[in-house]
Amino acid sequence: MSAKRVAPSRAKAGGRKAKPPAKARARRRTTGATATDTVQDLPPVAAEKQSGEYEVRLRYSGNRGLDELVIPIDDQKFYPSVQRWRYVIANRRRIVRSTRDDLSRDLQTLIKDHARIYDDSQILTRIKEMAAAKLVEVRIPYSGEKVGWSARLFPWESALWLATAPYRSEPSEFAVLRHLVVESPYNHQLTPATALAVDSGPGKLRSLYEFAREIEMVKGALHEVQTETLRDPDRQGLRSKVEALSPSIVHLVGVDPMSLAEQKLIDQPTNEEDGFVLRASTLGSTQGNAQAYDAVGSADLADIVTAGAQKPLLVAISTCYSAQRLAPLATAQGARHAIGFVDTITDADAMLFFSVFYRTLAQDWNIKDAFLRARQQWMSQAGSDNEQRSGVALWSQVSLLDSPQAGTIAVRPAALKKAARGRATFRDLRLDITLVQDKSIPGRMRKTASASLNYSLLHNDRPPFSIFTVHKTKAGPLDLLQVEVVLEVGTESCRCRFSEELPEEDATLDLLDKIRLPLVAGMLRQTSESLRSNLYIKVQCGDRILRESSERVTVLPADEWRDDGEDHRWLPSFVLPRDPTVLKVVACAQRYLQTLLDDCSAGFDGYQQVLEDDSNAPNVVDPQVQAIWAALQHDLPVSYINPPPSYTSQSQRLRTPTEIFKGNAATCIDLALLFASCLEFVGIYSSVFLITGHAFPAYWRSNKAWWRMKSFRFDQNEQQMPGQIGRSQDGFTSTVPSTNTKGQTESWMFTGTDNLAELLSYVQKGELVPFESTFVTARKGFFEALERGASNLHPQSFDAMIDIQSARGESVTPLPLLDRLG
Repeated sequence: MSAKRVAPSRAKAGGRKAKPPAKARARRRTTGATATDTVQDLPPVAAEKQSGEYEVRLRYSGNRGLDELVIPIDDQKFYPSVQRWRYVIANRRRIVRSTRDDLSRDLQTLIKDHARIYDDSQILTRIKEMAAAKLVEVRIPYSGEKVGWSARLFPWESALWLATAPYRSEPSEFAVLRHLVVESPYNHQLTPATALAVDSGPGKLRSLYEFAREIEMVKGALHEVQTETLRDPDRQGLRSKVEALSPSIVHLVGVDPMSLAEQKLIDQPTNEEDGFVLRASTLGSTQGNAQAYDAVGSADLADIVTAGAQKPLLVAISTCYSAQRLAPLATAQGARHAIGFVDTITDADAMLFFSVFYRTLAQDWNIKDAFLRARQQWMSQAGSDNEQRSGVALWSQVSLLDSPQAGTIAVRPAALKKAARGRATFRDLRLDITLVQDKSIPGRMRKTASASLNYSLLHNDRPPFSIFTVHKTKAGPLDLLQVEVVLEVGTESCRCRFSEELPEEDATLDLLDKIRLPLVAGMLRQTSESLRSNLYIKVQCGDRILRESSERVTVLPADEWRDDGEDHRWLPSFVLPRDPTVLKVVACAQRYLQTLLDDCSAGFDGYQQVLEDDSNAPNVVDPQVQAIWAALQHDLPVSYINPPPSYTSQSQRLRTPTEIFKGNAATCIDLALLFASCLEFVGIYSSVFLITGHAFPAYWRSNKAWWRMKSFRFDQNEQQMPGQIGRSQDGFTSTVPSTNTKGQTESWMFTGTDNLAELLSYVQKGELVPFESTFVTARKGFFEALERGASNLHPQSFDAMIDIQSARGESVTPLPLLDRLG
């Protein structure tokens, strides 16, 4: 499952404490690669000279039987496209329907550029045929890791999902398989006799992540197979177990090595960003926390898990980024099939996928059928964003399109295939429920005793749970499932109650998006301190109660913002354009705007006067922002002040615009939110930058510039292309790209240096304008504030940019705080 990175502790903005510069994570170039130090995720120019072009074949069942689209690829020439598409997919939460269609056309253009034997109409015809076929197999040759490298890294699952999306009516009914064409396929014995489930959480990882649930799920689903578990092995211990057992199925649960650096569990970054973390061998170890971990590279791990006398029929790697090198290298080393994830994945999603996969696999032992069913259920959950769930990859040594039985991994008597197991009962239902806890980016759940509910999270229609799934482990009819969740607030309560019809077949249901707590209790908005409360949970099937409990929780005050790496995404809810003081600021700014434009009829009209080509955008938009600046500096001056007290770690109490002027004081983040509120009121798109110890606003000079961001219209020829930025003590340097692009966790929140590189491109082109809002309290000029805003952006201090207009498009609305103003 995906490794969740917990955000480093950050203090309050405006009193946000400085933290040490982030460590570099750029890869080192390798020369003279050995078996244990194979060619990394570098452009092929960094490796030895390539042998020339090879062909990738996109195969599907068309009107004439099996058909294909042949794409000749040269690794070095194709790599920039790999970079761009991996960046797009990592930031897929930004995609909306219109930009999705643009990306579909982009992929068609990419195919045409490399497969020059097809014209536009032929490529479009084949894309439509793939959409109708609903299943595409990407056939990639393998003669060594140095050839075919960029095609294996390309995110075919998500890219083809986007390419075919405009021509499909059912979003979940499309899948991609990967066929690795090896020179000498291994002749497997199709009798799955043993399985090995590896739980790897050495050192402090055990206190941060929860792996046991997935291991128990695998054992329960593979009840007909002798399944052994192995906890926290070192590489020799894992190899010895594989050699002794020769498992037919290997399931690995743990974290990728990049997690060690992001969790600050090691002092220096590791070269092996897309491998797997095992316990370090005690032999020759010295003192130090880093000695607890062994960041095993992809090639080494592939060699270890295939070290048995019989090669495994399946290797499943439940970590982030395991589809890029781990899964194909395991396949190349002899595994018949391998499953991995293209980028990050949540703990809940991976549990859902693998629970369906293994239960289906144990019925007919057909890998393809189990994979497709698990993926379909995974993507068809109510409320899911399908673009975000398309990055699971199945690699195979054999083609799964050539024969209906090509995916079968067991030769068993027909009588044993579907033995009658009796009617399903309520005992065949398994619940998996976890309250929201502190976390950072999508990935594994952090183990913590925290059970604090952010009011802004509940306000934005998010559930108080991170996992709420029901596993139906046996086929057969059952009574209605009834769910009740109640947040008790004094004498009032916020209640959610619904019923769910269980399917006839065995299935896993994700009910997370059905749980919404209407915030009708006025006390929740008006309380000025944290509120101790209870969350009542009741789940029953018919008249049988499956769970009934009361969980102790803390609801934070409505004006308290959690700056913890996850809940800081709700900052747009503290942008309050309807605050009465905002109207007063804009009214005062009116005369300054008329003076700046030398036009007594001038008014705030956002982007209405901006020309089609944006050529006059600075002359139209900048004076509107400058007029608001002048009003705050001359008519409604405020002073800078430290943040008000809060009693929760990594939290800050934020002032509304009215509260700012009542106290005549504001912090840096208060000022950033005040400017964002005023800009939203006059129709100008704004953002808030969060850096180490500081916050400041920015604005987009045109709505077209903002849409270019939404549709990934960056210049691919720029020196600093997104996904191509390394870190150094001197700032940005176009060094070796990182294997794993850190993408957006929400469509409106940009984090990581990869995203900063894209944002800087907009700043450098004058489309996005950051400015230092605290200068308004120091009586400094507007254009001096613009200069400082741009100079604030540095990779070692950058935390996030939160785009207000994007958040509004995702229904992140202002908090109802006006009744607190008196």
